[in-house]
Amino acid sequence: MLRATLAALLAILPTFAGAGTALVTRPDTLRENPSSFAVRLADVHRRSTVQVLEVRGEWVRVEIAGNRSGWIRRDSTDLDMQPDQSTPPPPASSPREGTALPRSVGRAGNHALILSLTPPSPVGQSLADAASAGRIATLMGVPDANTRYLAGDALTLDGLRQALADLDGRVGEHDRVLIHISADGAQPRGGRACGDALLTTDRQLFTASELHRHLLHLAARTDKVFVVIDAGRGEERAAVPGQRNRFTRQTTPDAVCSAETFDRSGLPSNVQILLAGHQRAAFEDEHGGLATQALRACFEGQAPAPGDLGLADGDALRACAQTRLDRMPGRQRMAVAGNAALIPAPLSWTSTPSGKDVPRRLLEAIHAQRDQRRKLDIVPMRSADGATAVRLVSDRPGHLYILQAGENGFTLLHPNQHSTDRRLEPGTTVNLPALADGASLAGSKLLFLLTDSARSTQRAGFVPSGPLSVSFPDARGLRLATEEFLGGDTRPLCRFSETRNLGADQLRQCSTAFAAKWITLPPTSVPR
Repeated sequence: MLRATLAALLAILPTFAGAGTALVTRPDTLRENPSSFAVRLADVHRRSTVQVLEVRGEWVRVEIAGNRSGWIRRDSTDLDMQPDQSTPPPPASSPREGTALPRSVGRAGNHALILSLTPPSPVGQSLADAASAGRIATLMGVPDANTRYLAGDALTLDGLRQALADLDGRVGEHDRVLIHISADGAQPRGGRACGDALLTTDRQLFTASELHRHLLHLAARTDKVFVVIDAGRGEERAAVPGQRNRFTRQTTPDAVCSAETFDRSGLPSNVQILLAGHQRAAFEDEHGGLATQALRACFEGQAPAPGDLGLADGDALRACAQTRLDRMPGRQRMAVAGNAALIPAPLSWTSTPSGKDVPRRLLEAIHAQRDQRRKLDIVPMRSADGATAVRLVSDRPGHLYILQAGENGFTLLHPNQHSTDRRLEPGTTVNLPALADGASLAGSKLLFLLTDSARSTQRAGFVPSGPLSVSFPDARGLRLATEEFLGGDTRPLCRFSETRNLGADQLRQCSTAFAAKWITLPPTSVPR
């Protein structure tokens, strides 16, 4: 009776479409229907950002990370501090040519640690940085439950060390990690020969050497580690009015530093660092760090698309953010360190990839995301009937995909009509079918991928063409295939379960990691 009464009341409440996003101001429960008695779907964490789909009286239908939608209470959000939601939103404009369309599918194996060490300010720069970093994490596919925020007194030198240790403890094998740090870069008084360091809230130095030790430990277990450091690295230029230089020499008298810098060479191949300053100043204004603002704009598609392939790797993100920084006062210069070819998030750009050999260069971008710690070699052979064959030499089993770049798209040689997609053991011999036009594969350059989890050729947009499969010969076909091979399995198990609690088989199914190898087939016959 009570539920029926509530349903009747809800039915007559004003209903209108929502627009934009809202910030969750207190923890709440995502429910199936707008009622406190409705089925619980998930927990919604404080300070997470949700997409507003509909507002009905005291309830709001939202979408949270992982593409889950449901209802939370309106007073758990900041909607009432925003313009009246009953006002019809202006019609959405079409995406600008060259802007990004984020694919924010949350994965349980993605984690974020957001550290705000900047001094307290009346205008709340540290809170602005945390909100922007949280948005970036969401667009990188980090579920809200996997994002940790720390600020203020929690970030003494010991607290910072503990935060990084806790991060290491909660990530699983082959997970992905984002670490965002907003801080004042620091050096001891007179320490002109010192390298890079960050100032903690107890005015101690967290040096680049110590950060690198943590990154080396994380990188040994995870698939990829992405780091954003929004801190100054010098004081050579004063801030313009309305800005503050994120650099200081006001440390404790006994502070010591190392000579190591954040962008030193020798970082592991699965680590990428985006730095707010290129050995020079970095600034903040009332909206937070300029670099963090610029990166958020790039992830949200508010800035021009970087690069002619439309893939947001480290170099492309730096260039995109720099374009926005160049329009701000301060002439701040960003830098990228580590493996700049890594792609932090699967962004799809509305602009059509341009330039010569786009399919080949896309395969090269996929190859650059490989786990370089894995062993993979391909030995060309001849099968018993004289056809081209290859033997798989690797340090583990996996799903094998063989791709060739054509003029307008990809050709998938394996799996094919005669050889299904199955997990192959090391030492397996695979026969390669002839091309559809009967041309020989001799001299062809092929990309071999050995993935932990199976990829969906249907989701990747491949269609049969004789015994082989081909992608659609347009930009959409290229994107579908690229995103599928980089993205991996999206089943609920992989989106909502903590990877450290998964069994070995489940962990493998949810892994996005792969080995890769370029091979040019010999132009002449090879031994059997």
